[in-house]
Amino acid sequence: MPDVALLIDWENVYYTLRQHTTGPLPSTLAILQAILQKAAEFGPVRVKQAIFGSEIASQDDTLLMAPGQRADVLVQAGAAGSYALRAIANDQGYPSPVGPLARIVVEGEPLAMALPAALGKAPLATIGDEEITNTRRLTLSVDEPESPPSANYQEFTYLVCGRHFDPNRVDQRIPLGAVEEWTVVNEHEDDHIFHIHTNPFEMIAVNGEKLAERDWRDTVVVPRKGSVTFRSRFLDFTGRFVLHCHMMNHEELGMMQVVEVYKS
Repeated sequence: MPDVALLIDWENVYYTLRQHTTGPLPSTLAILQAILQKAAEFGPVRVKQAIFGSEIASQDDTLLMAPGQRADVLVQAGAAGSYALRAIANDQGYPSPVGPLARIVVEGEPLAMALPAALGKAPLATIGDEEITNTRRLTLSVDEPESPPSANYQEFTYLVCGRHFDPNRVDQRIPLGAVEEWTVVNEHEDDHIFHIHTNPFEMIAVNGEKLAERDWRDTVVVPRKGSVTFRSRFLDFTGRFVLHCHMMNHEELGMMQVVEVYKS
């Protein structure tokens, strides 16, 4: 059995026992919890080395996924055994969920299949500087109560461009055919998740640093006290839709705007 499978078995033991344990953790469970918390700092392969002394085969074992994001991942199976897909700790300004998500079982006769040397083309053509017809700057911010740690979550107000969501107000009007560059600035101490309906966007920069490889998204993490810059074409849809933070409690508490694309 691979070392990774042994680690995941222990992890499942912890979560199973914790569900049936009330009050303070028994000493054995407390030790196991401390191991798993430390393990999350390394990622599954680093954990294997830290706990079992095995060699590190690869560090490409983690992927940051924001709520609502999707990712296509090419995976080449290793030795026969049971492997875990799990959420590990992520510093987003507040605790992130951790724990098992799924289990992958590798079995049967090996198949000689190599990963491709290169990926296919992007779904849309890149947006050049000469295409840009307008730029916009949006801000994400939060009005916090006097004592945030002791406050109820409903005491927070989440804002886009300093405004609370109003479904009857259009905040961004865009003429059909426009090609725009937007910079979304996060003024808060926590990460936020920018999501827009209908039109995908091409990522250009994070915190003002140009990206070596651009990719197309409709959801992106806006780092705390940081920014993202992207470009989008508004070519075929007219009407209203929304942009919002994809942390659902942030959206429900006001971090959302109405966008309208109109025929000029």
